[in-house]
Amino acid sequence: MLCALLCLGSLAPAFAAAAPPTADSTSQSATTSTAASPVRLGDELVLTLSASHQGRSASERAKRATHALEQLRRQGELPELRVELAADGARVLAGETPVVELSAEDARLAGEANLESYASKTAGSIRAALASEQKRSRIAETVFSFSLVVFFALIAFYLIKRVAIVVDRLRQWLEEHGDRVLNVSVKNIELVSPAVLKSTALILLGLVRLVGQFGIFYAWLVVVLSLFETTRGYTERLTGFVLAPLSQLMGRSITALPLLVVAGVAALAVFMLVRFVGLFLASVARKETYLSWLPADLAAPASVLVRAAIVVAALVFGAPIVTGSSDGSLGRSGAILLVALGLAATPLFASALLGAVILFGRRLSVGEYVQVRGRMGRITDVTLLELRLETLEGTEQRIPHLLLLASALERMGSTPRFSVEVCAAASASPVRVLDVLARAGELAGTGAAVELLAVEPSAARYRVSATCASARGRSALLVAALEALTDAGLGPGRAENDTLK
Repeated sequence: MLCALLCLGSLAPAFAAAAPPTADSTSQSATTSTAASPVRLGDELVLTLSASHQGRSASERAKRATHALEQLRRQGELPELRVELAADGARVLAGETPVVELSAEDARLAGEANLESYASKTAGSIRAALASEQKRSRIAETVFSFSLVVFFALIAFYLIKRVAIVVDRLRQWLEEHGDRVLNVSVKNIELVSPAVLKSTALILLGLVRLVGQFGIFYAWLVVVLSLFETTRGYTERLTGFVLAPLSQLMGRSITALPLLVVAGVAALAVFMLVRFVGLFLASVARKETYLSWLPADLAAPASVLVRAAIVVAALVFGAPIVTGSSDGSLGRSGAILLVALGLAATPLFASALLGAVILFGRRLSVGEYVQVRGRMGRITDVTLLELRLETLEGTEQRIPHLLLLASALERMGSTPRFSVEVCAAASASPVRVLDVLARAGELAGTGAAVELLAVEPSAARYRVSATCASARGRSALLVAALEALTDAGLGPGRAENDTLK
């Protein structure tokens, strides 16, 4: 019996250990055995949840809090964090968005005295984590933006160089093959010469290069400005500054499209007429076409005048018909061109007016001798624009009538009168010298006159004047005077200060 009691006593602890647990022991073991679930924002630990609350496990609560923090991180501005206390716990809110719900058990496990202080510390931790994450995000975004700036700059530089290379290749191709390939003709009639098309194409290539490179730079600048928050406002201003005028221009162009079509057809017709006139008069200049009223040597200048007149007439008279308004830009351009031509031709018109006065007033006659600015010549022709003289050297001198307004013209008649000065010996009788020189003047011309000008220690100077039959009479008068002095034994003296009258 004693042995049996001893055996039962030894088995009692085992039975007690195997007895079912009570409710308190079950709740305590469940609370303490739950694993801690961290709430992180990025790589930073914000708080740790270890207890279940309102039917949600600690891990589920941690996932919900982590998701709420991720949503807050994506927002541009940090909302205000506040704590709301309730009967069953406390909630941390970001604006109106709940971040995490805390219980008294969470505060106890975290070693806090009460739930309110624990919730306040948790809100501060969340605020610090969000601020740190936003700062890190801004730094990362700035570094990434600068990397994009450099990357896009390299791309833009490559594209700009590529545009330059392509344009240079096209330019080289035009230089080598433009004269042969570029040609616009209708039935063997060359409308536009290859040289004109080649020059136009080269100019267009230069414009394409500038516009292309500017477009690439503008696109890079817009992208760079849009990467940073502080310069993002300038992007809209720059875009509006560049694109707004272009859009307005496109809108106006579309509105005026019918008028542009009509104007284009009219411009093509004028171009065809100008080209035809140029080709026709060029054939006259090459003597391939004969015109009785237009010599071949005048065909080239006549071509310039006629083509210019066609363009001016088209602007002045054709532009108002095409546009339907005499106050349009084309009509005004024609009027301005006419005014400019009138101002440019003012000296020509003034010279023609003065020439008409001289011609119809018969102030000068062909064959007369005149002296202008110290040069003498015989009039060979008087036109509306100029006075033509045959000089003593046998050359032709053309003097515009406008020049006569500022220069004196001396008329010498059909038989010019010359004066020469000679020197005789100072010891010779002046009366005899005067007589000798008078007879020499009558031999060289008519109306001879002699006068004593001055007496010097070594010689006396005399002036001999006579009317001669030609412009070469001055030389004959001087030779006759010198020979007469030599024959009379009065000595040849020396000729000095020869003048003409």
